[in-house]
Parts: sequence; C-alpha cells; structure tokens
Amino acid sequence: MQKIINQKAQAKRRKEAFQSTIISSVMLLLASLTKLGLRWYYQMDDFWGALLLIFAILELAMLIPIWILLKTRLKEIEGGEEDVATQY
Repeated sequence: MQKIINQKAQAKRRKEAFQSTIISSVMLLLASLTKLGLRWYYQMDDFWGALLLIFAILELAMLIPIWILLKTRLKEIEGGEEDVATQY
C-alpha cells in the first residue's frame, strides 16, 4: 500500500506540536515558580510550605513527560500515520 504524505500538513502538525509543548512547559514553569515564590515570600517552613514545595517539584517533574511525548508525537508525524488515517 502506497503512503500518501502531505508535507504541508506534516509541517503544520509539527509546528502545532512544538507550540503546544512550549506553552505547556511555560505554564507549568510559571505555576511552579509561583508556588516557590509564595513559599519564599511568606517564609512558609511548616506543613503548608512543604506541601507547596512538593507541588512545585511535581510540576517541574511534569516537564520531562511533556518533552518525551513531543518526541513521540514528532515520530508519529514523520511516519505519516495521520496522513494514512485521513484517507479512511
């Protein structure tokens, strides 16, 4: 079976994948920095400060799967799975 690959559509999907990843990363980074900033500003060293720290670290850790998913998504786009799927 011959694969019909639409280069223009692939470029658009690639661009959208990068934009989505960057926006998600920036939002998580801002949320994490806000939590760390609040913890520092209010000098929270008690239970709530520890909770803010844990949530901030978890949000920073979520950056790793986002970029791994981008890599997977780019492989799918390069493989042309969506181009083949649009034929059905």
